[in-house]
Amino acid sequence: MWKGRGSKLQPSWDSTQLWVRSHVFRIWTACAVLGAYVWSWIHAPEWLTWWKRTTTAMIEAGCGLLPYPWGDRIEATIGNFGLWVQITLAVIAFRVVVWLVMRAVRRMWGRRATR
Repeated sequence: MWKGRGSKLQPSWDSTQLWVRSHVFRIWTACAVLGAYVWSWIHAPEWLTWWKRTTTAMIEAGCGLLPYPWGDRIEATIGNFGLWVQITLAVIAFRVVVWLVMRAVRRMWGRRATR
């Protein structure tokens, strides 16, 4: 983020813009998922039930692949963080979907520009 020029440190404008863009994306996706959580809590609680069961099944399946005492220990530890794990997984899944959509849009725009 900082480029050295002599004895003084100068900020690189490009890296600062990239840093700001990445944090705006992170904040935007986290707020979108939390907003969807609140909306679902009011209007579609069955989606929250489905998400809870899905994430619990994924955790159990992943921990079931580990050798004996570690799988049980990790599953119990992650289970204690329940809601936070579910929200984190939702944020990650949403970010991956948004990234895939934006990548597809950029490819389509890139093809149009070359024609």
